[in-house]
Amino acid sequence: MKRAGTALIAGGLLAGGLVLAGGTANAMPSDHPCGASDVRVTVAPDPSNAAGHEAYVLTYTAASPTTNCKLAGAPTAVSFLSGGQRLPVTATPDGSEALPVNLRAGHPAVSRIVQRAAAAPATPDFVTFDLPTGPYGQPVSVAWPAGAPLKGDTVVVTPVSN
Repeated sequence: MKRAGTALIAGGLLAGGLVLAGGTANAMPSDHPCGASDVRVTVAPDPSNAAGHEAYVLTYTAASPTTNCKLAGAPTAVSFLSGGQRLPVTATPDGSEALPVNLRAGHPAVSRIVQRAAAAPATPDFVTFDLPTGPYGQPVSVAWPAGAPLKGDTVVVTPVSN
């Protein structure tokens, strides 16, 4: 009886050790914030608009088939550049709930830059911002769609979502 109990305990410890080792080897890569080299970002006009507003979609895609990282919140430190000069536009987060998004190949994420449709336009060449990766965002610069107007002196930026 003692041998059976000892074998059962040893077997349980071995199985438990395998589960723990497996858990360590398979730790969620999505716990790691995305760096600028993990992500490709594009900007395009958003065809769906709320009344009186227009938006541009920032699409975040994995830079490689092995990318698996986390984006959380809205882009920060957003600036618009035209002819190498910063445009006088303030970007603020919309304040909605921001759940983390796991970015990996075939699973892109999006956020939006929302503007008032009736505001005075400017035409940026680039938008620069820190990726929504938590407290230490990674800066990126993305070409703005050619000839697309940025309207007003304030825009709202939404959190990243699937």
